Amino acid sequence: MTARPPAWTGILDRVAMANEALVFAAVVVNLVITFSNTFARYALNAGVPWAADATTILLSCLAFPGAAAFFRRSDGMAYTAVIDRLRPFSQSTFRAVGLWLLIGVCGFSLYVFPPFFKSQIGQNLPVLGISHAFVGMWLAVGLTLMIVYAVEKLARLGRTNALLGLGAVVAIGVLALVFRWAYFEGLIDTDPLLPTLVVIVIAFLAGTPVAFVLAVGGALYFVLKGDVPMTIIPAAYQAGIGGFLLLSIPFFMLAGALMDISGMAKRLVDMVQHWVGHWTGGLLMSTVGATYMFSMVSGVKAADISTVGTIMKKPMEEHGYPPTEFAAVLAASVAMADSVPPSVAMLILGSVSTLSVGALFVAGFFPAAILAMSLLIAVAIRARIKGFRRGPPFNLRRAMGSLLPAVPALGVPIIVIGALVGGVASPTEAASFAVVYGVVAVAYAHRSFEMKVAWPALRDATLVSAMVLVMIGTAHLLVQAIVIAGLGRTLAEAFAVFNNPTIFLLVSVLALVVIGFVLEGFPAILVTAPILLPVAERMGVDPLQFGMLLLVAIGIGVMMPPVGLGYYITCAVTGAPVNATMRPSWIYNIFLILGLMVVALVPEITLWLPKQLGLH
Repeated sequence: MTARPPAWTGILDRVAMANEALVFAAVVVNLVITFSNTFARYALNAGVPWAADATTILLSCLAFPGAAAFFRRSDGMAYTAVIDRLRPFSQSTFRAVGLWLLIGVCGFSLYVFPPFFKSQIGQNLPVLGISHAFVGMWLAVGLTLMIVYAVEKLARLGRTNALLGLGAVVAIGVLALVFRWAYFEGLIDTDPLLPTLVVIVIAFLAGTPVAFVLAVGGALYFVLKGDVPMTIIPAAYQAGIGGFLLLSIPFFMLAGALMDISGMAKRLVDMVQHWVGHWTGGLLMSTVGATYMFSMVSGVKAADISTVGTIMKKPMEEHGYPPTEFAAVLAASVAMADSVPPSVAMLILGSVSTLSVGALFVAGFFPAAILAMSLLIAVAIRARIKGFRRGPPFNLRRAMGSLLPAVPALGVPIIVIGALVGGVASPTEAASFAVVYGVVAVAYAHRSFEMKVAWPALRDATLVSAMVLVMIGTAHLLVQAIVIAGLGRTLAEAFAVFNNPTIFLLVSVLALVVIGFVLEGFPAILVTAPILLPVAERMGVDPLQFGMLLLVAIGIGVMMPPVGLGYYITCAVTGAPVNATMRPSWIYNIFLILGLMVVALVPEITLWLPKQLGLH
């Protein structure tokens, strides 16, 4: 007889459903307000004056509770490659350590939250005139839900593992307090950043969601430093997600989901396959082309991997391509995707730097083309050496017939880039156009459209975007700690030995690849961009060029074995064995890095188009 689940599981299920519905409603209302405001401003010359205030509240409502909901459904964007290789008991203990660290940082953030909230009550939104407390309260809601969901996960690990994990985290806490006492007593002069980095590594390897790895690092540094009010912690979380630009992240993710639901993504991939699939290694070349095309629609690596990987998997099997080769090419293709506009990584870079998102979008076209060409050359060489079969014979009628169905999918990049270059809309407003276009596309493609069919994809896109937003907020805290610790100055002094801008660029690119496969994509951008971009400017490197190199280098690292998280996701989607795929993956990554070196050495590849369009 099957044991009945505890009553609290059903209660949490209902809480989670309400949480997800609230978060999705916040996105929809934000979309309606943003689109209506933009339309009214340009069509009627009269915008919605309270739109900015409303979106500020709704963005906070989306981010913090949404991240908690995503955490309950998944590992919360955690690095689990190390603990997944452990034996079951050790694996559960390490997971418990990661969960207790999350509970600890969320609990401490709630502990210092009341003074911050009190200051929020005393401030009013400029147009609506209501208290900022309606913005700040969602942080407390999200942190509370994170703790509840973490306790739920701990309960599944067993009492012994939970207690061992708690003991390890308590030991870390005691050592931190001892360090703080010795630091203030003058017994040691080690900068608090050093033990902070050690704890960050522990949290990262223990599977704490990356957003909260950053929170652990930032919070611990300020606790050890002890010379600033602890309200800096919730204030940094809130400030980090406060930009209107960041609202474009959930909008772009929703647009990508709608393209997939409508079938446009498949028609785009099919079109590429019809035109190049007949060449030697043609299906692998189709994978490169399809990833390039679909990344114009999705803007997110995970979506590129799952969509292109799923669609191309069956043809690869039918024509005898090794799964290892398919996975290696797909991983390398997705690595270049952050340079293909519109890209969420570009939005994140724009949010933490002075770079224009419009300029980044336009600047990405030619570097992405260079990287795609380098992969196509690698595929052609490998196909001849390995004797890969040709794909289906070329049929001109079928190829021509595939063009028209694929054209609507290109509406998203055309709308977004056109709106930005034409000065019609900001990136967020352009993203709202893309979502509305996607809704129309779905309605046209599925005349008997049912929300229950589309709900999983739309929900997942919303929740992923929420966790990305919280990651930006927690990274804001860690970056403040890094700035105060003077790490930026230290790096600037270290790079000063490379008084040649070319040598600086090449060394930076290789360093960023390593950072990418250690730290993962979005956190790596959030942490490195504010530090390295000013250094690049002082070295005489154009910041737009360096920003593009930073995105691509980190993107390569994320997809590179043996550490890159995206590499393991790709192997899981394609069904390729991880170890056997490493060698071909390294070969394709070498070609990618060579292509990136070309982009680094020829600045005009990145800068020419933005200059021609007056964006740089």
